[in-house]
Amino acid sequence: MGPLAPEQAMMMALEEGSKGAGFVSPNPLVGCAILDQNYQLIALAHHERVGEGHAEVNALKQIQNTTLLNGAHIYVTLEPCAHEGRTPSCAKTLAELPIASVTYGLEDPNPLVSGKGAEILRASGKKVQIFDGLKDELEELAEIFLMNQRQGRPFVGVKVASSLDGRIALADGTSQWITGESARTQVQYLRGIYDAMVTGAGTILKDDPRLNSRDPRFANKQQKLIVLDPDGETLSRIAEWNFAKARSSDDIFVVVRPGLARPLSVGRALEVPVLDQGFDLKELLQTLHELAIHSVLVEAGGFTVSRFLRAGLVDRLYLFMAAKILGEGMSWTEGLKIRTLAETPRLRKIRVQTFGEDLLLTARLRS
Repeated sequence: MGPLAPEQAMMMALEEGSKGAGFVSPNPLVGCAILDQNYQLIALAHHERVGEGHAEVNALKQIQNTTLLNGAHIYVTLEPCAHEGRTPSCAKTLAELPIASVTYGLEDPNPLVSGKGAEILRASGKKVQIFDGLKDELEELAEIFLMNQRQGRPFVGVKVASSLDGRIALADGTSQWITGESARTQVQYLRGIYDAMVTGAGTILKDDPRLNSRDPRFANKQQKLIVLDPDGETLSRIAEWNFAKARSSDDIFVVVRPGLARPLSVGRALEVPVLDQGFDLKELLQTLHELAIHSVLVEAGGFTVSRFLRAGLVDRLYLFMAAKILGEGMSWTEGLKIRTLAETPRLRKIRVQTFGEDLLLTARLRS
């Protein structure tokens, strides 16, 4: 491999950083590429697990011949951390090395870091700069962390599997399986990268799903489930549901209207105020944030999905579309009432992938 251009180095760091998805919460996904003084790649690493080494430290560990760091160049997707926590300050570690420059993709919005990591490096005589480019890609890599820091709430993803005409089930409720095996395998991965799943009581009562990730990469990950059950319909059989058998009691939360919470044999009941058309979702997200839940994936029926859309609280949409037309049936926007075109949820940063015969449209929703 010859010398790398700055964009090539940052792209490699971006791709590397994504490998930590599902394992670093509440920390951000971060990747780091180290080039020698001739811009040859000498190390590439990512933040692998929360509480363990950050991307920069993991990359440095790969370099056995430390003379290669003389005049080296660091490319990292997020500003090196300035504070000491479960791991040492990356900025202070880099400041003590004979490197020439540090280029980072985004400034860290965490008040403990924001701008301070760059200050430490500049004070040590290093050339420090924010990378000019790839902003969409850099923001997407760290989007969960950025939402937590900027708005103080969990990041909300919504997963839908539908026909081309937007149906998630036939008129009689039949829905298995609209999409194929390859798409369903990808769903297992998506579940694994979020802290928690969110579903409605209707989905539990009808399908009795496990709603956990069967992706082997997440076999040892503790996954939380939040069931939106305003009338407490699932509480009397709480230990019998498949979701309760698939996770520990500490990872189960059933959200009910005020006055219905009671001690449960499995899980915990949470009271959240109810508005005219369902739970106060902003209050719900604040409650989940206080429980250290930093990202949720909503996998539910059309009315639950529509409530999140109507509240403007969907950050990323994962829309799996099968090459099928179902005609009459249940829509994934069943409860979404649009009065004018100006009110329609708008998508941005759209990406389309294929999984077998199915399409996956991934997009951010405009805030």
